[in-house]
Amino acid sequence: MDKSGIRQTPKSRTLRSDQKDATRELILEAATQLLSEHGYASLRVAAVAREAGVSLGGQLHHFPSKDGLVVAVLERLSQRVMRRAAQEASRAPVDEDLLVTISRSAERFYTAPEFLIYLDIFLSVRRHTLVGDTAIRLLTSQRSETEALWLAHLKKRGIPPSEGILIIRAIWALSRGLAISSAGEAGKSNKQATINYAIEALRHRTGLSSGQAAD
Repeated sequence: MDKSGIRQTPKSRTLRSDQKDATRELILEAATQLLSEHGYASLRVAAVAREAGVSLGGQLHHFPSKDGLVVAVLERLSQRVMRRAAQEASRAPVDEDLLVTISRSAERFYTAPEFLIYLDIFLSVRRHTLVGDTAIRLLTSQRSETEALWLAHLKKRGIPPSEGILIIRAIWALSRGLAISSAGEAGKSNKQATINYAIEALRHRTGLSSGQAAD
């Protein structure tokens, strides 16, 4: 029985659980949208409730605080970007230029709305807070998992792990810096020229050819 004394059947409990999950998803999607449009500093829990179409009390039942809500958004976004990264790595053609493939994956990661939300939150909150520490923890985890995905591809092409990790970090660090420094600018050709130059330098350093396939 529930608190009102009404007997709960397995079917009714499942329905109620599904409804709670659906409401939670509505709230998280609304919070994600508002964070993307207005940023962390302007986020208000009442505005999230209105956007989600739920009562403020209903939202506070799921997320009692703004920080708790934002942490849940960050965790949800992290799962989303890692699913995407895993799909891209698994679909990488064996006969394609691997350095270019890694670079394109990094560019998509750092220009995606999810990263821009992370960046805004990272710059808006203090370290050693619930939200700040969560953002750092998830970004660190994403980096480690992404490196492992591409490291396996480089290893198949004869690149030792100690060198492979440096290649991945160089490409991703460059992509991150270019994404941040050129945000809102129209100089895409200059950005691509910079990436192409770095890839050519890595080819020369590693001996990886543009069409080298996995063993």
